[in-house]
Amino acid sequence: MMGSQVGTAGAPILNVLEKNNLCNVLLVVTRYFGGILLGAGGLVRAYTASAVKAIEVAKIVQEEEGYEIEVVVDYQNFEKLKYYCNKNNIKIVKIDYKDVIICNLEVTEQEKESLIKEYNKTVNILEYKVIRERAIRKNEKNS
Repeated sequence: MMGSQVGTAGAPILNVLEKNNLCNVLLVVTRYFGGILLGAGGLVRAYTASAVKAIEVAKIVQEEEGYEIEVVVDYQNFEKLKYYCNKNNIKIVKIDYKDVIICNLEVTEQEKESLIKEYNKTVNILEYKVIRERAIRKNEKNS
């Protein structure tokens, strides 16, 4: 880059990310024209505008530490499990229909404890186990 154009891309894009409270993201703005017609101020405005537009159209998700757990219920309790999960923003990531229903759920530590404690008051969970620790997304709607 020309000396007068130093700081016209990275710093403005980082500033946009910071103002939007975004972290652990990658935002790429590609410049196809290598000339100096825009000048340093024009480049800063172009990179900033591109970053802002990318964030406007992006799907922003929040991830937090959690677990994927396997919960086993019988058929008569499955609708109650789905209702509980929907009401508590717990994502069902997999359902296997066998002689019982085996569901994989994404939960936080607190949700895991509440599910086991509260849910068994009204519905009998036949068994459950933690499959793995993983980052889970909490602001996506259940499918």
